[in-house]
Amino acid sequence: MKLATINLYQFAEQGFYWYEKKDRNCYQSREWKKKRRWVAAQIQALDADVLGFQEVFSVDALKTLVTQLGYHHFITADTPKTDPDDDSMFLSPVVALASRFPFKSSRHLSIDRELNHSLPIAEDFKFSRRPVCVTIETPDLGDVMVYVVHLKSKRPVVDDTLAYSEETPWAERLRDTLLLRSQGDILSMIQRGLESTLLYHDIIDQLASTPQLVVMGDLNDQELSSSVQALTQQQMIYEVGGIEEESWPEGAKKALHDHRLYDCFEITPALRAQARPYTHLHRGKPIVLDHILVSNALNPRNNEATGEVCDYRVLNHHIRHDNIDNKLQSDHGFVYVEIMPCKLSTAAQPIARRITTRPNRIWTKQATASELERLRFIEIAGGVYQSHKSYRQFKSQDKWKHFWAFFFDTNHGWVKSIYGSIPVSTLVQKKRHTIEHVIPRSFLQEYLIRKRIPRSIRFGAETNPFNLLPADRTLNSHRSSFQFDFNGDKVVRPEKIHLNPDAYASTGIDPDDEWVVPERSRGDIARAILYMLLVYEIDELYLDHLETLVHWAKVDVPSEWELAYNDWVLEHHGIRNPFIDKDVQRMIWLNDEALLSGLLCQEPLK
Repeated sequence: MKLATINLYQFAEQGFYWYEKKDRNCYQSREWKKKRRWVAAQIQALDADVLGFQEVFSVDALKTLVTQLGYHHFITADTPKTDPDDDSMFLSPVVALASRFPFKSSRHLSIDRELNHSLPIAEDFKFSRRPVCVTIETPDLGDVMVYVVHLKSKRPVVDDTLAYSEETPWAERLRDTLLLRSQGDILSMIQRGLESTLLYHDIIDQLASTPQLVVMGDLNDQELSSSVQALTQQQMIYEVGGIEEESWPEGAKKALHDHRLYDCFEITPALRAQARPYTHLHRGKPIVLDHILVSNALNPRNNEATGEVCDYRVLNHHIRHDNIDNKLQSDHGFVYVEIMPCKLSTAAQPIARRITTRPNRIWTKQATASELERLRFIEIAGGVYQSHKSYRQFKSQDKWKHFWAFFFDTNHGWVKSIYGSIPVSTLVQKKRHTIEHVIPRSFLQEYLIRKRIPRSIRFGAETNPFNLLPADRTLNSHRSSFQFDFNGDKVVRPEKIHLNPDAYASTGIDPDDEWVVPERSRGDIARAILYMLLVYEIDELYLDHLETLVHWAKVDVPSEWELAYNDWVLEHHGIRNPFIDKDVQRMIWLNDEALLSGLLCQEPLK
């Protein structure tokens, strides 16, 4: 399910004015055609399934436009207001929603009048723009409730008709103006804040019956503002009713998470450490006013979610870079998100076939023979490993049962850590042991969600025992997510060499900021990488070094402990790494050009 919020900037067809009857506040025939054409192009570029619109004056014109683009379900919650003395001049726009999917129901927001006792809500209070609230029947996620909102702007509420006599000194006029604007700023803030908290109360009432919920629109404030915080409730809670957090009963925090809304930019996995794209320019300064928020049921950080945000984008190039009047385009960027289901919709298919026939593939392999060979490899390997838990959800006992138990239940505590020379038993005794992800967990998370892989398979990739190796905590932290060196470079600053040269001199960072692998561990690393590339169809990592990986796997043959580990994983987890088989079968796979060339989408390996 893909959603986008679009502030149209005064969508009023030709012959109508907005706010004032001036030439700049209306469209001429040619301008209106350009406006509609541009809006249609942006909608097609976004290709969202559900669209939320703000600043809609000409409702019928918008409905006609989106219907022509395939959005046959359209709704508004109100009617645009016009001047009582001139129905060609609009005074107040509305919000609208258009969808490719059918509506199950729609409703008006209810105002809980009991809040009058704790909030300054006037009896005649109303939203500056009444929100749309619709439950949509989606093919992948089921029922999703969507709110489209446009909260009160920061523009101060002032009396524009106020006039001064000729005798009034200018100093007094300016002082009076600033005083009135100060009051107006607070009135705007109060209105926006009330809209936000009333919206939040309505959402909480709906979550019990419809846990999958999206709020999108122009909130007219930034993510850390009080009005947005009143809507998301992301502030830290240290105590409830005088009881501090550490004394809460087990499971209490789940209710806390379930009653919050989550900013899609903050929770989209692939956006870690990226700068937030702006959606508006205020006096040349980029800010974010347009948001898409989701409930915890659609939060990728929630291991019990039914859907998860997997993509977030902002289409904002038109704001600053094209020198075209906002009137013909928009003064806001358009926010887009994609939400994918957490459960597979094709449960009857084998996992291997599911993972290779999914939509939105980044590339297509050339040879059917290569694809079939890869599927045969996966079948021999026991299938695509899945998990209902992410690695982050693993507790100490989970990690022990899942991985560390092998070294002690099978008397392999003498095995050296992957980068150093200290045995596993010693590392555990000194509490310096940790698990190394050969292909970094952060890469797997972001890559697989970008490829729209279901979470059970993503969690399986994170916890796959063949991507895990025993490591020294210090060395593992220094390796971090650096890529491996495949050029035979030397270590330029070996970690901790002054403490234990024999243990650490052969590993560390090279001049290219790549991690040098000790010769004795190269086969272990290569077999893990080749296995993961094939099973999870990873096409963006180490492919330039495929021949080197194959060479490492051939020259540094599996050790006694690695063969035993392969058998242990098969017994406990039901999978095996064919590259760790006995010599004859292992070499058959390593010499299988059809299998390995299928990773490259190019000529077979020489």
